[in-house]
Amino acid sequence: MSYLHVEQPMTSDEFLQWQALQEEAHELIDGHPRPLPPRDSAFFRLLVNLTSVIQAASGEESPWAACLGAEPVIATRLDVVRPDVFFARSDECLSPAFACTFPSATPGIADAMRLGALRRINTMQELLIVDRGTRRVSVERRNASGGWTATHHEAGGEVRLDFQGIAFPVAAVFAGLDQPDVRLTLEEFCAWEDLQRRRHEFFHGQILAMTGARLDHGTACMNLAASLHQHLRGSPCRVFSENAAVLNPIGTYFYPDVVVTCERISGHQRWMLAPILVIEVLSVSTQRFDRTEKAQAYFRIPSLREYVLVDHVRRRIDLHRRESDGRWSRHPSIGDAPLHLESLDLTIPAEVIYERIAASNQAAA
Repeated sequence: MSYLHVEQPMTSDEFLQWQALQEEAHELIDGHPRPLPPRDSAFFRLLVNLTSVIQAASGEESPWAACLGAEPVIATRLDVVRPDVFFARSDECLSPAFACTFPSATPGIADAMRLGALRRINTMQELLIVDRGTRRVSVERRNASGGWTATHHEAGGEVRLDFQGIAFPVAAVFAGLDQPDVRLTLEEFCAWEDLQRRRHEFFHGQILAMTGARLDHGTACMNLAASLHQHLRGSPCRVFSENAAVLNPIGTYFYPDVVVTCERISGHQRWMLAPILVIEVLSVSTQRFDRTEKAQAYFRIPSLREYVLVDHVRRRIDLHRRESDGRWSRHPSIGDAPLHLESLDLTIPAEVIYERIAASNQAAA
């Protein structure tokens, strides 16, 4: 007798629990987890072009904010999708009515499956599809019977959306795609970021949407920032937590969890150039990037003296220090060992760093 093994589909609740333990972002389509499609330089240029023209047409007073595909949206019991970009009010971020998607240069079955899942979001009323291959923009609208009707707009034409009753030229969506290097520049990103209501990071042409962190992550950040703030009273140096960006002219723009700078900055600035200390509190989804590409980018900032990675779950700290000869040395510590910061002549006890972080949470890796 033979048996045919049939894989059981994963539900949206099961998927979200599973996703919380993964380093890479996935979607759930028809009950099966799938990695997000790869993103190239053209994708991010199209993303900035489209969000910019929609925001310009909507006006500065519009209550709608662009949300990049970081937060999962539950479409059905078997579908959890991450729209490439959708627009929502602050209280509607999990129930979008309008979204945009950018299929790959050679659309295939994976793109069709993603589009099908987007249509199954019951609040979705309008979908905008950007086809870079044909330079065409299509708009799909949900009709009274629950089906979808499509209109197609070619180069030289104009796109009209029911969403806010706005219109914009097709050519604006594809601007810059014919230049030899389509990568976004740091200057282009900063100009775009200044108009966004949500925070994003930038890494050599790629835009990284910031996601919400767990409460223990925020507690560790506050504990560290509070200790640094108290120590720096009366000095020219200042500490910032999570909302101040570090701009590196080599092509990166990051929001560290905790950062200290002694440079002169004005109150309206959104970024700094010369941090002396950067601390990142690790999470499952960011730890690989924080330890590798992001670390290497930080090491190239001339003013930076120490880069600290705090794993509040395992109670492990990796401190990277720039030595007098310019080399970076690593100083790990585990458990109850304190954190000693030579850059500020400060030692922070472990019980201060992990205060109010329950032992059960520390053990739940």
